[in-house]
Amino acid sequence: MLTRFLIHVVALLFVFAFIWHIHGGILWAAVVMALVLALINTIIRPVVLILALPVTILTLGLFVLVLNALLFALSFAVLQGLLSVHFDVGFWQIVIGYLVYVVISTVLTHLFR
Repeated sequence: MLTRFLIHVVALLFVFAFIWHIHGGILWAAVVMALVLALINTIIRPVVLILALPVTILTLGLFVLVLNALLFALSFAVLQGLLSVHFDVGFWQIVIGYLVYVVISTVLTHLFR
């Protein structure tokens, strides 16, 4: 459990530093965002997926990527609110950051099994 959490923190650190070019205090931000993302994925994501099921079926599952990116953006917005800071990151940077986050966390999860 702790290993998976640390994997997600490392993936978020990579996204903060190399995709979003945020430097300074990113370790704390990555830990907080990993916690917020875990809460959002546990509580909100199942409800949103059920509500968006018709659109997901029409798009053959591709809409799930959009929903996941939006939930990732929501966790980033909550992070900014909790830390009382503003990072200048646009929507497409969030989508690219989400995709990089997924790839890195998946690769690291398979490496540490």
